[in-house]
Amino acid sequence: MIDLIKEFFRFRRYKPNQGVYARRLTALGIFIIFASGAYRFFVTSPALPLINTGDQKIAGIIAIALTLFGAWFAFRLVNWHTFANFLVSVEGEMAKVSWPSWPELYSSTVVVLTLFLILAGMIFIFDLAWMTIFKFIRVIP
Repeated sequence: MIDLIKEFFRFRRYKPNQGVYARRLTALGIFIIFASGAYRFFVTSPALPLINTGDQKIAGIIAIALTLFGAWFAFRLVNWHTFANFLVSVEGEMAKVSWPSWPELYSSTVVVLTLFLILAGMIFIFDLAWMTIFKFIRVIP
């Protein structure tokens, strides 16, 4: 944790040419989480007792600060050597994956959804059977 705090205040990029896609998408995801949280804060801030001033200048400044902090945090996190090495490894392993073709994906999806519906139907039938039994012996009203 202390290593992460030290890394947070550095301005260098770690292994800038490795794991580019994984790092960019991870940083984008973290930024979106912070930005949506800041937006949600801005929208719901009139209900907060400390910011209920009538105008939303304070809430807007806090929301912008949260968004900027999120951008900086995302950038620093994906350049933290431990996390960056993990993302580089993830991108390397994803390159080795054999992805299914569209027909294989379609047939697998059909199989999964069919089994899901069959199992859901079986659970529904068992639930009805047990409910009928419990009502018959007056365990439930």
